[in-house]
Amino acid sequence: MQEKDIVATGTGPSRRAVARAAAWSVPVILMAAPAPAYAASGGGAPGGVTLASVVGSCSGTGPNGTITVTLPNLPVGSQVLIALTNSGQGGFSATPDFTPTSQSGTTYVITGAGADFTGSFAIAFTLNPNQQGTVTATVTAISGVTVLGDTTGFVTKRRDGHSNSYNQCSAG
Repeated sequence: MQEKDIVATGTGPSRRAVARAAAWSVPVILMAAPAPAYAASGGGAPGGVTLASVVGSCSGTGPNGTITVTLPNLPVGSQVLIALTNSGQGGFSATPDFTPTSQSGTTYVITGAGADFTGSFAIAFTLNPNQQGTVTATVTAISGVTVLGDTTGFVTKRRDGHSNSYNQCSAG
């Protein structure tokens, strides 16, 4: 800084010194602005991001359906929660084709192994005549990953009052 930029009265720097400092600070602020996507995602996920696919499907006229969960590139040590919920009438049972890290009722924790995770639930509805029920699977991040994409899937079955057939099904 040159002497002419400093005000001798001790009241502070000159307008020229302030302008010069501001001109240098703008590029520094602009360079510092970009941040990794996971840092801004709220997932606290230095491990990465997985793009979830949760899809339900129907299985004929019986009481069964399937919900499949796919989590590509699930980072090592990351954890996600898969929760199955029931709405409507009747009940259901769910049988996973994978071994969860832990399970409490119809809530499952999966720990990432640094590879793709794909797991399915065989859903069996227990409905009385003229009842309808929906099972929904929802995937959320616990730690080490941000989960984006289609994080919810469902299967809905309806039982006809005139037979034992589960004659209506929708899924997505």
